[in-house]
Amino acid sequence: MSDSINPYAPPVSEIQSLPQNPLQLWAILSKAWQTFTARFWVVAVVVMIIWMPCELLSSHMDNFVFAEDDFRKSFKFEQFLDNFFGIISTAGVIFIALQFSSGFSVGFGRALGVGLRSWPRMWWTRFLTNFVLILSFILLLVPFIYLYPRLSLVESVVVNEQISGVAAMKRSYELTRGRYWLFFRLTLVLSLLLGVPSIILVILPEFISMIDHWLVDAALYVACDVIAAYGVIALYCSYEASTLKQNTTM
Repeated sequence: MSDSINPYAPPVSEIQSLPQNPLQLWAILSKAWQTFTARFWVVAVVVMIIWMPCELLSSHMDNFVFAEDDFRKSFKFEQFLDNFFGIISTAGVIFIALQFSSGFSVGFGRALGVGLRSWPRMWWTRFLTNFVLILSFILLLVPFIYLYPRLSLVESVVVNEQISGVAAMKRSYELTRGRYWLFFRLTLVLSLLLGVPSIILVILPEFISMIDHWLVDAALYVACDVIAAYGVIALYCSYEASTLKQNTTM
């Protein structure tokens, strides 16, 4: 059975109710919070299963392999883990949000299964998207600022519509057409909302010496990963609202 919402989702009347205008920043954030809190433990388990070993490895490398001030290697290794393994939990969290919105409950096993099956599409799409964004940033900052919000829905598209690569990027571009400032505000707010608690958790060991240990660092980073899942859900909610809006205007 396909995991796509298109052929198997219940009728619109059965789907979790949305605000009258779901394409508003506050409506998107509220729906995401409702989903995040209602499915918190499933989301947390999916994230921890993938990220706990990754963060343990990353923290070990930071403390025993990389030089203390070698932030470049540390950052590159963290990006490697995210782009190769983190995308599994990202796809799983998107699927949890999809099922919740459709009125269904889903266990962490099925969500991880969807994440694993989505891996080839997620990896290829993430690679192309990052390539375009990095290139736009190197050439000029303005294209990056424009493209980042326009491509923010690619991973929700990959999981829900089971397309990848350029097709997923075009679809994200289509769904955000005429809504640039909404998605610019959304990505900016999510960066601030998720960045502040993450920074606090990360720098906490610097001020409290008794918790300055590589295992504690790994645990704090896992907590940051769980918090970041809210951002994934918020982007899915904006994808869902954009799709519903597009369908009602066709």
